[in-house]
Amino acid sequence: MNKVWNIGIYARVSTEKSEQSESVAAQIGNLKKWIRDMAKEDKNNVYNLIDTYEDNGISGSSFNRGAFKKMKEDIESKRINMVLTRDLSRFSRDYLEAGAYIEKYFKLNNIRFVAYLDNVDTEKRQDDDIVPFKNMINEMYIRDTSRKIKSALKERMERGSSIASKPPYGYKFEKIYNGEQKNILLVPEGGETTETVKEIFSLYLKGWGAGKIATYLNKKGISTPSSRLKNYALSKFGIWTNNTIFSILQNHKYGGFLVQQKYQKVSYKMKEIKKTSKKDWVWSGEFEGIIDKETFNRVQELLEKRSSGYRYKGEVIHPFSSVLGCGTCGGSLSYRKKFEGYKCTLSQSGAKRCTCHSIKEKDLILRIQQDIREMINKNINKEKYYNRVENIKIEQNNTKELNEIENELEKLDAKFSKMYEDKLNDLISERNFTNFLNVIQEKQKKLIKRKEQLENMVNNSQHNTYIERIYKEELNKFFNLEEIERNFVETIIDKIIVNEDSKTKDKSVDIYYKFNRY
Repeated sequence: MNKVWNIGIYARVSTEKSEQSESVAAQIGNLKKWIRDMAKEDKNNVYNLIDTYEDNGISGSSFNRGAFKKMKEDIESKRINMVLTRDLSRFSRDYLEAGAYIEKYFKLNNIRFVAYLDNVDTEKRQDDDIVPFKNMINEMYIRDTSRKIKSALKERMERGSSIASKPPYGYKFEKIYNGEQKNILLVPEGGETTETVKEIFSLYLKGWGAGKIATYLNKKGISTPSSRLKNYALSKFGIWTNNTIFSILQNHKYGGFLVQQKYQKVSYKMKEIKKTSKKDWVWSGEFEGIIDKETFNRVQELLEKRSSGYRYKGEVIHPFSSVLGCGTCGGSLSYRKKFEGYKCTLSQSGAKRCTCHSIKEKDLILRIQQDIREMINKNINKEKYYNRVENIKIEQNNTKELNEIENELEKLDAKFSKMYEDKLNDLISERNFTNFLNVIQEKQKKLIKRKEQLENMVNNSQHNTYIERIYKEELNKFFNLEEIERNFVETIIDKIIVNEDSKTKDKSVDIYYKFNRY
């Protein structure tokens, strides 16, 4: 009885260049000729070409290929029972996975596999022994190629040439030739992008946070780094975020330092990348950056200072932590549990560079209570106080909610990136991707609208009635001095300075209230 071979031709090239595309056509043409020749030679069997599967621009070290996946579907639906390819390298350059397919998957699915240039045909059992050997040669080839590419890139980095696929925001590439050697340098692009980078650094030095800078740039309609991408419509919606601002502020290239190899592929077999340790970075030299080096270094110091600010390590944050200062050395006072109060931090260091300036927490509370009562007795303008505290409360709550919105937008960005990667890897369909994209965009629109409302509230007095209703009870509690908590201190106290006479050790306390400034 004749055997009917329903054939699927598989062809692959690793780039999308025109000459490679012609190679795919040539592969398929030769394979079709093989089928015709076999049909003439083998009269006992029938050879039917069912479909061709073409992967263009896909590496042979990965099986994550669109046409390959379609071929598997046809195998498992019994549409084809034979896979025909030019040689083993067209099928895969990964020895382990190729072996798994040829020696297990195809056999389990009763698939005949033919790589005709390598004389491999799984119907001829004597070929089984040579298949693993040839697969191993292919893997050695791709590993060696990867090693050579890394070495060439390292050499380019060390001579001061950029190896990036695109320049950082605000820069452009300039090619310089030294004989046959080509160097790619970074030069300021000029125009909006370069000026935006300068403004970001300037605003940060003025005390603006990353979130505030991002909001400001979005309001101005400034184009984002992602707007230069080929798939701009799918690139995080073209919105400035905290992460975008920080990535610019921390990028050494803006200060004129060519630092490369901050990220590397995990393996030549995988697309995933990982962050490298600082010792593995390649410092390729200096050049004239968009930001002068003094300014860039000042910003780095600020970034470190703001990210490593004081954090109380205990479970309880004491009411006066971070607002108490020493009148002698200018340092801070920290809480001491055994003392049940505060002492100058420098007096506790080994060098004893200051005296204790110690003050009991209960004594400090009594002093503030006394201050508040005296101010009330002197007919302090409560309404003025209410208004100021209300404004402070608005700023605090709006800042908190704005940060929450910013975090939510970043989560949506991350979710979109993962979803888009799944789409590229054919893990989700185009239809599902579009549906998910619409949901994310709708959430983003609502969040941005809420951000605008919050920003308007800060400067809009029409919310006074609402705010007074919410906080009136709390403010009355403060004036009645039922209790003093951290929230109370942050709301009305700017700073507290503890002074100590060097001879008598007598202490005095200067309290600076926020409403005294208005």
